[in-house]
Amino acid sequence: MNQGKQLLIAGIFCAAMFAGPLRAQDASEAQRGEIRDTEFIIRKDRVLTLPRQSRVFEKSPALPPVSTTTNYAYDVTNYFLPLAPVALETQAFQKEFPRPETYQTMGHAKLGFGNYSAPLVQLDLFPQADPDVSYGLHLKHQGYYTGPVDGENSAETHTGVRLNGSMFKDIVEIYGKFGYERDSYHFYGYTPQPETQVLADTIRQVFHTIRTQVGIRRIERTEPFNYGASLSLRLFDDRYEAQETEALVKARAGFRANENLNGGIESLLAFTSPSDVNYESITRNYFKLHPYAQYIRQGLQVKVGANVIYENDIVPNKLKEFYVFPTVFLSYHLLPEFGVYGKYAGDVNRTTYYDFVQENPFLGPSEQLRNAIQNFQVDAGISGKVNDLVNYRLGFTYGDFTNLHFFGNNAMDSTRFQLIYDNNTKVLEYHGTINYTYDNTYRLDASLHYFQYTLDEIASAWHRPEWEVHINNSFTPDKKWTIHANLHAMGGIRAINLASDTERRLDALLDLHLHVDYAFTSRFSAFIKGNNLLNQRYERFNYYPVRAIQVLGGIGFKF
Repeated sequence: MNQGKQLLIAGIFCAAMFAGPLRAQDASEAQRGEIRDTEFIIRKDRVLTLPRQSRVFEKSPALPPVSTTTNYAYDVTNYFLPLAPVALETQAFQKEFPRPETYQTMGHAKLGFGNYSAPLVQLDLFPQADPDVSYGLHLKHQGYYTGPVDGENSAETHTGVRLNGSMFKDIVEIYGKFGYERDSYHFYGYTPQPETQVLADTIRQVFHTIRTQVGIRRIERTEPFNYGASLSLRLFDDRYEAQETEALVKARAGFRANENLNGGIESLLAFTSPSDVNYESITRNYFKLHPYAQYIRQGLQVKVGANVIYENDIVPNKLKEFYVFPTVFLSYHLLPEFGVYGKYAGDVNRTTYYDFVQENPFLGPSEQLRNAIQNFQVDAGISGKVNDLVNYRLGFTYGDFTNLHFFGNNAMDSTRFQLIYDNNTKVLEYHGTINYTYDNTYRLDASLHYFQYTLDEIASAWHRPEWEVHINNSFTPDKKWTIHANLHAMGGIRAINLASDTERRLDALLDLHLHVDYAFTSRFSAFIKGNNLLNQRYERFNYYPVRAIQVLGGIGFKF
């Protein structure tokens, strides 16, 4: 038995000795990250049991109120001082922003002199004391005391005085104007003879014009509703027997429904009373009403309206006194660079004796004054804007007119002109304009017009051009220099002398103008300008040659 026990103990000892290295090998292999198969036993029959705990539902008792017998009483003593209360006047702080020196001027003056004994005096005043009130004064005298024919017998002078003022209220501007003009000419359309002396005073013509205007208009034009009205008076006479008084009442109202749709109505009421050698105390009344509606959207513009007119001129070929003409304007731009437009309108073009002498200052007595009836006129063409630099328009105009006026040398005195009317005139005009602007340094404005007349009672469109060209250039190379170079050309003018019943074609008119300004400082400058620099002795009106090359220079200053 004891021997068996000893053998058992020896076997266990040997097994233990061999098992030690095996366990070390297993541990080293486990350190290398080997995952061994493992069994997990989950027992669902085990229950976690916690002992029962008692809950407390009794609220904490309220503490008894604290009672006290202390009386908190305070004595307030009023101290009355003999001081008046402080009155504070508050207002918004107005910060003054000083204007740049270039804008702190109250006026501008020019003095100059040129050949043909030509003085120039000009004064403009525009004080800026009150931002709610503006007013100004303009004075100018320019004379040519000798001329192209017989020295002082072709002299010409112009003098003007103009006052203007505006008062700005919350939303409106109340404005007024007053002016006086004196323009002197001579009837020098004759051929000088050595043995015959013509005194300048016997052929002098002087126009006097006094005009005034008062009105009101809304300042902000972008509001949905805007309006304006004015009253104008004009007195005009010449050195002989021509006189004319005029009163004009203008009113307008506009409504803008939205950014695309707007409309309005414009009215003109005119009372004119002319008198001359062949007529006296004539009352010419004229009333015009122009309602319209306009739609603008994405390159499309449509404007429709009407001209409703009443006029009481008494003329031999008059058919009626009341007219209603439709007006339509349509334009559509497929691209900013290209678009088409068209216009149709009828009207009565109001004319006065003052309008005629502004066009031809050598006008003498005429038989009658007539308005021009525009039975219809169509204007169509293309237009566009290229690279925000060039604007152009090409098209044609065709119109039918009654009593369109022309000029002819007077049958009694060929040095003066008289009005000639045609019963029915059709005018076809081809026209083109172009405008180019480069970097606020250079600007070009050019236009070309070509006319064709179909006449009824007269043989030719007397003293109206067949073609006309305007080319205007403006250069501003820097802040000191300003240069204007302009060319005016006109040709195809036919003239008639009713005294001798002869006709002639006038030479083409070609006139080059140059005007240069140089600013030495912000307040002092010098200028020089030249007219008819090509030295052309052309005639705009029959027997009346213009002055040859003329140069005028001077200085200007601001104060």
